[in-house]
Amino acid sequence: MRRLFLCLLAFLLTTLPTLAEPVKGSLLIAGGDFRMDNPGWPRLVELAGGKGATILVLPTGSGDPVGSGGRIVDHLRGLGADALLLPLAEKGFVRSPADIVTDPVWIDRARHAGGFFLVGGDQSRYTAVLLGPDGSDTPLLAAIRAAHAGGAVIAGSSAGAAIMSATMIKDAPETLDLLATGPVAGRTLGPGLGFIGPDWFVDQHFLARGRFARTLVAMDTAGYKRGLGVDENTALIIRERKMAEVVGASGVVVIDTRPARRSPGWPFAQTGIVLSLLRDGDRLDLASGTVTPGPARADAPILPAYPGFEPDPELPATLATGDILAPWQFGRLMAQVLESRKGEATGLAFDAADPARRPAFRMLLTRRADSRGWAGDGITVLNLTMDITPVRMADPLFRPLRP
Repeated sequence: MRRLFLCLLAFLLTTLPTLAEPVKGSLLIAGGDFRMDNPGWPRLVELAGGKGATILVLPTGSGDPVGSGGRIVDHLRGLGADALLLPLAEKGFVRSPADIVTDPVWIDRARHAGGFFLVGGDQSRYTAVLLGPDGSDTPLLAAIRAAHAGGAVIAGSSAGAAIMSATMIKDAPETLDLLATGPVAGRTLGPGLGFIGPDWFVDQHFLARGRFARTLVAMDTAGYKRGLGVDENTALIIRERKMAEVVGASGVVVIDTRPARRSPGWPFAQTGIVLSLLRDGDRLDLASGTVTPGPARADAPILPAYPGFEPDPELPATLATGDILAPWQFGRLMAQVLESRKGEATGLAFDAADPARRPAFRMLLTRRADSRGWAGDGITVLNLTMDITPVRMADPLFRPLRP
């Protein structure tokens, strides 16, 4: 089944001709809950060409395309853009998606637009209307790609971020099931739109919803070695598929499994995964992996391997959590490992209602000799290692104390 999926993925990649072509445009990938006061919004207008730039808003993924799309159009207009609502959705508009994606007027508008914004919702709705039955680009999507290659920015939040990679998570089962038995054939993964190119996998709501584990399974199944997990109210701006910059309140997790070792079969087991957590203002060279800290934190390095390093005295001697998949837990643990005395933390993922019969997992985060970071509004963390090992929990987990 995995071999069949990889063959299908290879076919899909060959049907996206622009993936290998250079692009002059930028991407703005927002991880969901992209609030209107986020500094990424004016950056979007700037990337589209500044005041008066035409930005087409695609509300396709939303359950309320007219309302959701209209609010974003109004916001972008308030920032000086000439924003237009592209009426591409299965409901809410008079004309069908099949009519819109072949309409010469909208195709011409897309070809000459300075930017595009893809609204959140269900990412499968985007691929359903922008890709043909054979997986090829519709005329409208071809025009969007042409505009992007020429310099236009493509932005999206939540579902609009999920479609950025050539493969996306469509409908993931519960994370423990995914770790235990793998993706559901034909449901969990599907083709994205590949705006970021063939080398990077993208996931969203990353820290807020504890999605690192599902991302690792998806990357392994689809053959990706590098991934980007963008958190809520945070955007990653990528210029010409070369240099990325974090903008916003939380962070972006960079995943590198090139040095990792994956044990065959299921439950999922992988060791040597390299993780970094980037914050507002940090920059990442996508080719070399070099990280440049944001100006606000460049003068506050954290160097655990250097003489004079002082661990955070408020952290416990042993770092551990019984639910590493809980909201925000993973990001907090990464920062704590960097600043701790031992430089390691154990996290568990298991079903407390049925601990012994369902597979459980131990995640070990470890500081390396080259681990470092920077302090500021949130801690930047570079080069931690994570090992994921299936374990068996006891049943019952606990017994009452006897007087």
